[in-house]
Formats: sequence, C-alpha cells, structure tokens
Amino acid sequence: MDVRIIFEATFENGTTRKRPLGRFSRPFRSTQPEGFGMLLEDAKSMLWPLQQEILLDQIQQISVASRVCPECSRARAIHDYRTRVPDTLFGRFQVKAPRIRRCACNAKSDAALGGPLSPLTRFFPDRSTSELRRLQAELGARHSLREAARIMEIFLPCAKQVNTSLRNRFGKIAREINDSEYAESAVSSAGKSAAPLPVFLDGAHIRS
Repeated sequence: MDVRIIFEATFENGTTRKRPLGRFSRPFRSTQPEGFGMLLEDAKSMLWPLQQEILLDQIQQISVASRVCPECSRARAIHDYRTRVPDTLFGRFQVKAPRIRRCACNAKSDAALGGPLSPLTRFFPDRSTSELRRLQAELGARHSLREAARIMEIFLPCAKQVNTSLRNRFGKIAREINDSEYAESAVSSAGKSAAPLPVFLDGAHIRS
C-alpha cells in the first residue's frame, strides 16, 4: 500500500490550493509488527510541512487584511519586509512579514505613532506560539529542563530545544503568576514583606 498525503486549503474567497506533503509505503507482504499504521517518524515528517503550509497561508491572509485602514478602508502601503522566525510546536519557520505604513487619513505622523505597523507582532509576542510556551511550561514544571527538552524532541518535529530558552520562558510564566498573586494580596499584606523571589534549580521551583 502506498499512502500519499495532500494538503488542500479553501480560502474565504472560494479559491482552493492543493500541495502534496509526502508519502510513505506499507507493502503488506513485508509488513512487520513495528510497521503497522503511521509511525512516529512518519507523523513528524508530515507535521512539519503541514504546519508550514498553514502558517504561511495564515500570515498571507493576515498581511493582506491588515493593509486595509480601519478608518477610511483604503489600502495602506507596505513599508518593507522583515524576516521573522516564529517558533511553533511543529517546527521553527523563517517567514517574510510586511511592515505597513500608517494611512494618510491619520493626522498624526508615523514617528508620533511609532512608525510602521507589524501585523504579526501581536500573534508572536515572544517569537513563539502560545501553545508551544504552554507545553514548555507544563513539561518544565514536571521534569528537569533537560528532560523536558528531550521529551519534546522525541515526540514532536519542533526545533532543537535549548535549556536556556526553556528556563527563560518557564521563569517568565512563573514571574507572571507570582506578580498576579502578589498583586491580589497587596492590600492585605502591605508592609509585611517584599515579593517572593523565584529560584530555579533545573526544574525545581523554590519560593522564598
């Protein structure tokens, strides 16, 4: 049996785009116990190009829609293109993202408003998807950072996980949780003590 995986996307305007993603073979005469169904390596090899196709199409649609001025509905000019490298659960991708000039209908200058707009900024504030950050935080809370990185690389076609990145993202989430808890109890505990200090020992979380 030969299996061929085809990606097909249908857009809001009704157009359709197809692209072959890959193929694998399962000849029944030589089937072994470990050869039934889709294997982990098959899935990983398919998920990376599938994620790329979906990501590129989404970025294209967001970029086109973002050019329309919300005030006068005219198309805004593209200032330039910048390379972005978003990190996702199924791979790290290099994409070209436009920066859009502000519309002439706005009386304020570009400098006063902060210059050209980057539509992707709010989708990848930490240069990664929220799903990836959540999984990194979840595994980092349950395992050592080295083991968390190893688990992700075994089961997912994600980019190589660096302990430093995991630690920084895990620390950022811990600080956000800590700041939220401290803000809620600020009134009742005012003057009693300073905010607790998070400390990481390769996966262990100690609050002093």
